[in-house]
Amino acid sequence: MTVMVCTKCGLADDSPKPMRCTKCGGRDFYASTPSAFAPKKKTVPTTDEAIAVSVANIESSPTSPTVTLFDKYGGVPTISKIVRAFHKEIMQRAHLAAYFEGIDLVVLAEHTVKYIAFVMGKPAEVYTGRDMYTAHAKYHIHGMHFDEVTDVLKDILMHSGVENADIEIIMRRVESLREMIVV
Repeated sequence: MTVMVCTKCGLADDSPKPMRCTKCGGRDFYASTPSAFAPKKKTVPTTDEAIAVSVANIESSPTSPTVTLFDKYGGVPTISKIVRAFHKEIMQRAHLAAYFEGIDLVVLAEHTVKYIAFVMGKPAEVYTGRDMYTAHAKYHIHGMHFDEVTDVLKDILMHSGVENADIEIIMRRVESLREMIVV
């Protein structure tokens, strides 16, 4: 079963074509297949319309599962290496490192790995951190610093062997968070 996931906050929505995210109000969604280890939801269609939507979803789903970017690049071990290199580069830039004063960098790395895994196609259940607005609001992040951080991430992805087309997909998802992170 395909679930639509908000690109801003990661909230999963079971409706086939959600208009707005109920959590953050975002309008951009992408299709995700829930993890085999996620808890199963029991739903009972109550109308003929619900049954018709279920049949349409089954008929439109591909017969073979698609490989996510998460799987393509080796999952958590690869993402962990990318995040370590990313944080190392960020912390070498004093004006960016200032945003991380007083933050437990181990916890930050764990959340970053989970979020990048989510961005690369791992089901939303993996990322359970605070929504992006709540996590970043008190830091008053400037647009130029957001741009610099995204440039660093893009460079790290390129040096890690991620293909250009895949980098563009990842960067579009990260860019969709701009309004929730920048002052």
